[in-house]
Amino acid sequence: MKRQATMTQLKPFFSFPFQDSQAKSRFIAGCALLLSGFIVPIIPGLFVYGYALRIMQSTVEGEPPSMPSWDDWASLFNLGLRGAIVSFLFTLPATAAYLFGIAVYFGTFILIPLSSNFGSSSSDLLFFPFLFAMGAMFLSMAIGTVLLVLGTFPLPASIAHLIKNDQLSAAFRVREWWPILSTNRLGYIISFVIVAGILGIAYYAFFVLYSTIILLCLAFFILPLLGFYTMLVAAALFGETYREGSAALKKRT
Repeated sequence: MKRQATMTQLKPFFSFPFQDSQAKSRFIAGCALLLSGFIVPIIPGLFVYGYALRIMQSTVEGEPPSMPSWDDWASLFNLGLRGAIVSFLFTLPATAAYLFGIAVYFGTFILIPLSSNFGSSSSDLLFFPFLFAMGAMFLSMAIGTVLLVLGTFPLPASIAHLIKNDQLSAAFRVREWWPILSTNRLGYIISFVIVAGILGIAYYAFFVLYSTIILLCLAFFILPLLGFYTMLVAAALFGETYREGSAALKKRT
């Protein structure tokens, strides 16, 4: 019975983008914006990200997940931009590790043609720097993955705290939002597992379409749909998780 009740409570978080005709039309509008990102990069994505964070804001405040209207575009852009800045900074160490490994690896290919000017003996010696480059790349990939996990896990709580306080600096006040995350660690883990599952299904569906010649063009239309749906579900889930953690923390104090 407890499992059935839990599934019933989670159902609105999966179905709210399609709960009525109005929600469906707003969902299609978001997909169209993401699709326009293939023509005009970054800007449409910030509006869509802001829209998702507006849904997170409503769930943080205790409202059931729903599809708000597409209005107050300046507010959507501002919210999306602030969320993007926080996301960028939290994942910056991982990005730097990845880029360092890639730069070292491909830098060796620049040295290979240059070494031909110095004779074969110098080319033979290049084998050892090449091995070093391979090791550096794999090590940077491993370090980057660890940093990405460490940066991604607290990210929803920090962005929810930003939205709750309507301040960019609130996302970096770790002492304020970390107790909320710690109080509801299980909720965050469950939310991450659900979002990861949706992403896995989306990736598999896109790969199947992409690998077929007939459905290849359709894959690029499906990608914004799956991406937007994942973004909406994640925003609603993590907003609710933050709200539950905040409420539990207040009961303890």
